[in-house]
Parts: sequence; structure tokens; C-alpha cells
Amino acid sequence: MTPARLETSTTTNTDAAFEDSARALAPALMGYFIRRVDPAEDAADCVSETLLVLWRQRDRIPANADEQRAWSFGVAKGVLANYRRGKLRRSALSEKLRAGMVHEPNPGQQLDHEVLAALAGLCQKDRNLVMLIAWDGFGVIEAGALLGLSATAARTRYSRARKHLKASMEKQVG
Repeated sequence: MTPARLETSTTTNTDAAFEDSARALAPALMGYFIRRVDPAEDAADCVSETLLVLWRQRDRIPANADEQRAWSFGVAKGVLANYRRGKLRRSALSEKLRAGMVHEPNPGQQLDHEVLAALAGLCQKDRNLVMLIAWDGFGVIEAGALLGLSATAARTRYSRARKHLKASMEKQVG
């Protein structure tokens, strides 16, 4: 199947001609990418990127339909190369992040069922506030700001949550 010509004489005709050609080329480009990218679901993104490049460079597209097809696949080859380089960079970064995240927990970080049960008794916002303060090292005001609370509201909620946690832990122990 030969794609429609991508004429560039007038803007309206150019846009319509480009759209016709893009519709004709899209299935062939999709096949090209499906056979070359993993996961295959990324093929649609590659086709979109190719069509975007073609649109941006529509004034450079050859007039001959066969040359247009070849030129378009040349652009697709460049998009594929960018996709593969990006995938390698993302993979290397993921490995680096995974390696950096492996650590041995401190003995004090071990949570017991009583603590988890006591935390479960708090409302979500109070539980998040306590966890940000106790586990993540934020101050009361900082943790409150992260949760969208004023300084006064954060202090009040934290005080109430501590009292609730203390009472809950005393019940479980005693």
C-alpha cells in the first residue's frame, strides 16, 4: 500500500495531505515497531513520536510517495534508536536505585503487632502524621505541612494521637 503524498503547497492542503499520508503510514509503522520494541504496548508511543517528528519536518518530506515512505521509516529508525537508548538508561537507573535501597533495618525499626494495632486505631490523617514524625524524622510542623495542616492543627492532632496511642498500648500490655 502506497501512502498518500505529503504535499506542502498550502497549509490547508498540506495538513489534509499529511493526515491522509499519516493514516496510510500508521499501520505499517505500527507493524515496524511491534516487531522491534518490548513490551509491544510501547509501539503505539513510538508511532506517535514518529508521526510527531514527521509533522514537525513536513516541509522536508520528499514529494515522491516511495521516497516519503522510505524517509518516514528512516525517521522511525531514529525514534527506535531513541527508545532503545532511553530503555537502557531507565533500566540502569532502576538497578542503581534498587542497589541503593537495599539495607538492613535497624533493630529499633522492627514493628510489632501491638504498635500496628494501635496505629490502626487512629484516623488516616493522624496515623500519617504520627508515621511522618516517628518513622520519617519530620518535625510536627513539617509533617503537618506535608499533610496540609496548619501548625496549630498539627500540634493538636499529634498530641491527641499520642494520647490515643498511649492508651491503646497500655490496654494491650495490661
